[in-house]
Order: sequence, then C-alpha cells, then structure tokens
Amino acid sequence: MAESSKLYCPSCGEDVEYFVMLSEGNELTHCSICGLILEREAPEARAQERIKTLQNVVAAEDSPVLLKTLSQMLVDRNIAKTVEPCKNGEEFISRVVERLKNNLPVSLVILDVNMPVLNGINAAVIFRAIERGFGKKRPTPILFFTSYRCDDTFKKVLKYCAPAKYINKGTGSSPEEFVQRLYQVVSQLLAEQ
Repeated sequence: MAESSKLYCPSCGEDVEYFVMLSEGNELTHCSICGLILEREAPEARAQERIKTLQNVVAAEDSPVLLKTLSQMLVDRNIAKTVEPCKNGEEFISRVVERLKNNLPVSLVILDVNMPVLNGINAAVIFRAIERGFGKKRPTPILFFTSYRCDDTFKKVLKYCAPAKYINKGTGSSPEEFVQRLYQVVSQLLAEQ
C-alpha cells in the first residue's frame, strides 16, 4: 500500500506535507508548515509518558471561557499543578515579574497571540528581556495559541522566542482531540530545554 503524502500535525491541527531529516542517525519527520517533529504511530501514549507535571503555568488568553477551560484541563490532566490565568499580555507581564522577583517558578507560558492591550508576540518578546534581566539561565518554554496558520513571519517569532511552539486553536477539534494535540506539542517543547 502506498504511503500517504501527508501526516497529521498536532500543532497546525491538520494533515500537512512533511519532510524528513537525519538527526544522530535517526530519520525525523517534520511538518513542512511549522517544523514540528511528527510521529507516525501512537504519539498520544508516548507524549503522555514524556510530560511530567509542571509546577506552574502562566496562561494569558482574552477569552474567559477558553482560559478557564484551558486552566482546568491542564490541572485535571496533570500537566500542571497550578495555572495562573491572565486576561491579557499586560497582566501576564505583571504576573511573571512578580513571580521572578519572589523566586517562584514559571514552568511554561501559554500566550494567545491576539489579545487586547498587549498581544502575545509582544508579551513574549518583553518576557524574554525580563528573563535576561533577572539572570535566568534557561528560558521558559512558550506555547503560543493562535487561530492563524504558521507563516514565515511567525516562524521567525518562534525562533526568536525559542524554546517556543504554537497550537492553531482555530482548527475544529473536540476538547479531547485538543488535549491530545496539547500533550504532543508541549512534550516536544519541554524536550527542547
């Protein structure tokens, strides 16, 4: 049977064309849109095994319903012990500065790209500068939420803010499918540290 020319990308939320690269003698299949490493079989189980519970996630999302759902999902699925919700990028910056001043951990940052007051991209750039100002040796992983497809400009944002990934929240998927996508993308994001 002929192999399909497309694979499902959990980050993009759709079947995508892919390319294969050699890394340390292994063939790795990457999404041609966002570059995420794609797994050909049973990625959900392996992703769940790779994620250990994070101490604290700070999430900024301007939709109160999505923010509450996301926060509850992260805690219920043992991805995070606690989630600090923020309604926009400005509140996010205030919260992370306060946490860093008090030597409190931030294990993962989740930022909606389109938010009022301060959008997720600007908030991420400011956050990276704040981390450097506090002398943080390892940057905190950032997961961007957007309803747009990853383009060349956004690829540059991901590279500049690395370690960073994105999830296209605009693709139609059930909450359970979204959780599986989240597991897969976060597991790769955390592996990059």
